[in-house]
Amino acid sequence: MIKKYPETHVQKLHTGIHKETIQLLKMHNEGNIHTILHFSTNKICFAILSGYSILGNEQLVILNSWVREFLYNLSDTIKAFSIILLTDFYVGFHSPRD
Repeated sequence: MIKKYPETHVQKLHTGIHKETIQLLKMHNEGNIHTILHFSTNKICFAILSGYSILGNEQLVILNSWVREFLYNLSDTIKAFSIILLTDFYVGFHSPRD
């Protein structure tokens, strides 16, 4: 079957297959890189939070009081908007048609 086609067609076919394979490998590698990055950032965040909870309880108490004071001083409109915005980011109510 290959002998029926001229050499240039076979070479173009091999080149196309090679380009498609490279593109699929790049997509696969990108997914693996994202997985590794997410896993490593989770480990770093866990280490930081563990360190704070073990070594710096006083610092966490101060930070907690600052955060509470900041949140209590916000207006209800800003609180409602931020809740809607955060749920939109986390859940993703985005329509591809709109």
